Amino acid sequence: MTGLSRFLTGTLVLLVVLCTPADLFAIGSNAGQKDTSKIPEAAYFLSEYVAIPSISGNENEAAYFLARKCEEAGLIVHFITDNPGSVNFAASIYPLSSGKPNIIFQNHIDVVPSGDSTLWRFPPFEGKIEEGRVWGRGALDNKGLAVVQFYSIKSILDLAKERDLPYNVTLLCVSGEETSGSTGAAIVAKNFKEVFNPAVVIGEGGSGMEDLSLTQKKMKIFGISIAEKEHLWLKLVWRAENAGHTSITEENNITMMFVNGLNRLVNTRMPITITPETELMMQALGKEVGGVTGKVMRKPHGKIFKRFVAKYSLDNPELNDFFTNKITLSGVSSNSGSINQNSSEIAAYLDCRLLPGVTADDMINFICGIVNDSEMSVEVISYGKGSGKGTTPEYFFEKLSQALKHEFKGAAVIPMLFPASADNVYFRREGVPVYGLNPFMVDTEQINAIHNYNEFIDIEDLDRGIKVYTFFLKDLLNQTHSF
Repeated sequence: MTGLSRFLTGTLVLLVVLCTPADLFAIGSNAGQKDTSKIPEAAYFLSEYVAIPSISGNENEAAYFLARKCEEAGLIVHFITDNPGSVNFAASIYPLSSGKPNIIFQNHIDVVPSGDSTLWRFPPFEGKIEEGRVWGRGALDNKGLAVVQFYSIKSILDLAKERDLPYNVTLLCVSGEETSGSTGAAIVAKNFKEVFNPAVVIGEGGSGMEDLSLTQKKMKIFGISIAEKEHLWLKLVWRAENAGHTSITEENNITMMFVNGLNRLVNTRMPITITPETELMMQALGKEVGGVTGKVMRKPHGKIFKRFVAKYSLDNPELNDFFTNKITLSGVSSNSGSINQNSSEIAAYLDCRLLPGVTADDMINFICGIVNDSEMSVEVISYGKGSGKGTTPEYFFEKLSQALKHEFKGAAVIPMLFPASADNVYFRREGVPVYGLNPFMVDTEQINAIHNYNEFIDIEDLDRGIKVYTFFLKDLLNQTHSF
């Protein structure tokens, strides 16, 4: 995979989690570790957190664990909802009732299923610490990010006791992100915006990569997401009144209609669309790339640019994700009872990711036009109702950029469209500035582990991420930096 491919895929990353007291060095699952004195507290906290399974719909135990750790650290915990499968809480340095403008760090408690545990190097819900990494489901997506956020907020607690700070700072932990956010961030943003009084929300999103193939020199580039694609999950269904024996079936049976229709759909190249978010991204990236290529990238509405995207996307398909809607066939099903019996119903399941400004109706009409089959019907399984306009980079973007450049010397920072979906969208719809940032470098191995076997996060990522967000907060409070 090329450097460009790694960078673009790297924007799909979501990361890092909370931390235990130093006297927990003897966690059972990590007994026998060599020189445990060099393993930071944050890694043990994350290990313990990962060891609590919290597959979407079963977040409560992990949420209570996390809330208890926040209370022990001195944060003020407020449960917004506390229902089975929909537990959402805030942990703040000041009471939410203070009305202070609020810097909100958002993360999600839920994880996707682990799959076949025998395919993991270490049990997925053990939280194994090995090889300078924390292993397990959720280590990268998204429990790890909560650790970085937690310790960063904890770093200013003493300062808040010394004097009245201009901002409240809140750790917001939500449910159900992996299943569209309807049980988590959607509830909080729509019903409790005034309670939180958010000045900015910072959630999961972009990250840092090295060796971008388009650059003329080795450099670190961070993407801070200012918008995300919206998810649209569809079920395409072909039905027939009668099934019948396969030996007497004509070629126009619904299985053949299904195959032919899907073949047309998956082999249709999606049209390139330049959104305001990708325009900002490419202009910023072009400045860093330089040369002729950089000049082309700085003019994303030019004819040459579209030819450039078409050329590079052949070797780097992830590039295409920034400029097109995406349709992924994720599964099929039929009601055939026997191999010699035709199905009377057969279905395809599509995971569609929509660019900002594209609606469900737009995508459904596009699909129906390509398939062109009157026997097919479309059912919407889940839709986030549109991602809306992205956040225009402003004061808090610049402060995040400065914090990244302080920790990662010589790094470049660009605004970007996150080519997957995230629950950042819910506060953004309410008019709140929202950014997505996993504040550390990632590589291909980490990226490929997302929603896959052998998920992990490097312990170094925890340390550097904490430093980035701690600098960010102290910079906002006009404090002297001492790291």
